[in-house]
Amino acid sequence: MQAALQHKKAIPNWLNLVAILILLASIAVFSATQFYIAITLPFALLFVAWLVLNWKSYYWFFIFAIATTGIVKVGTGTMYLPLMPLSIISALLALALLLYNRKLVYDNFYRHPLTLIIFLQFFWLMISVIFSEIPLPSIKYLGVNTIQLLSFLILPMMVLKKEADWMKLCKILMISFTLVATYVLIRHALKNFTYLYTNVAVKPFFYNHVDHGCILSMLVPIPYMLWKHTDKSKVWTRRFYLLLLVFFIVCTYLTFARAAILAVAFAFVIIYAIRKKLVNWLMTLFFICAFSIVAYLVVDDNYKNFKPNYEQTYSRHSFDDLLKATFMGGDMSSMERFYRWIASARMSMEKPMTGVGPNNFYDFYKPHAIQMFRTYVSRNEEKSTTHNYFIFMLVEQGWPAMILYGIFIWALFYQAQKLYHKTRNVLYRRMTLVAAMVIAAFFINNLFSELLQTYKIGAIFYLATVLLYWVGNQIKKENKQEQLS
Repeated sequence: MQAALQHKKAIPNWLNLVAILILLASIAVFSATQFYIAITLPFALLFVAWLVLNWKSYYWFFIFAIATTGIVKVGTGTMYLPLMPLSIISALLALALLLYNRKLVYDNFYRHPLTLIIFLQFFWLMISVIFSEIPLPSIKYLGVNTIQLLSFLILPMMVLKKEADWMKLCKILMISFTLVATYVLIRHALKNFTYLYTNVAVKPFFYNHVDHGCILSMLVPIPYMLWKHTDKSKVWTRRFYLLLLVFFIVCTYLTFARAAILAVAFAFVIIYAIRKKLVNWLMTLFFICAFSIVAYLVVDDNYKNFKPNYEQTYSRHSFDDLLKATFMGGDMSSMERFYRWIASARMSMEKPMTGVGPNNFYDFYKPHAIQMFRTYVSRNEEKSTTHNYFIFMLVEQGWPAMILYGIFIWALFYQAQKLYHKTRNVLYRRMTLVAAMVIAAFFINNLFSELLQTYKIGAIFYLATVLLYWVGNQIKKENKQEQLS
């Protein structure tokens, strides 16, 4: 026994000696050559050792980085640090683990209908990249999607195996995003919650108030369900979660992002729809209404009746003015969306199957625009896109991509409803509702923007998707145990 202990003790001493020698060698090389990469070598090796020896603890650091990541200007572009490089590392880790043992993911992953839809979406994305008008931006877009699927969909399945893992995830998300939301709230409060300051207050953690509002609206379900699930005997814990729920709702409102506010309401509508088995009807009604509106606008060029007054489409100075202008057709952002949607519809007719290619919208849409819908921001110096994910898919990847996205969203809600009524386990039911509410909030926000490829928002969306996989897997195991007993 004593010999075994001495042997175990010898390994750390050996590792310490090697580490010291590497550190000294790195300092010596840096001192002689001023080669900065040399000094980072010890830290890089330490990081690699962390990944190899305890990759699950690295994952929790990765989750904490989602909220605390800042947007840094690099040359003419921007980079999400440290989340972007960490996502690449996480994707490589997930790929290595998957190649080592494909069974590390959930049992139901390979045969799940959601997996089939995700595969078809990715397959068609590759097709659209092949036929892209400008290949390089499209290849970059493909890379981002690949990284997201590996780091935000596959890797979580290898870590989040138990109820305790999911509770730990919720706590890390709540702590990190509460800290960030508090920081933004204080900065905004110093400017008396001025509407025009919303995009400044969120820096450097978010690109604009829309991204911030979207994230907050997607996180509202977590404290809501923690409050509902906590035992009534734990009075102060329940009060804390209720206070956290109110905090996130208030912060969502103070982003003054209309889609985010609407998303919170829709998330609670989804709870009712799932409980009453109305999700299929709700989503069918949504798509019928969407197609009916499009058909009305197209027939006899009725869309021209909504031509904006150029002089009235300007940025509003208060949220109240913005809401009024929205209903009166004088809001610049709403009218600019209309301008781009019309251009996208006309543009999609040229390449209906594969689109112009991912990340290529900006380079091709202006010749298809109708000038009567032009606004003050139609120059689009920031090179933003369609501001609607369905249209975004249509114009860049064609009809198949748009249809697959619609099927994917419908399938997620259908799976949530199916799982909710498949079990009587209260925890599984509530976790299902959390996933559905997060997806519902994302869906509404994504109707007015293109947010899935935004690292922070994409991460939360895919975690909600993974949660549906996990609940389904747990219910399957529960049913097998009941059959055996």
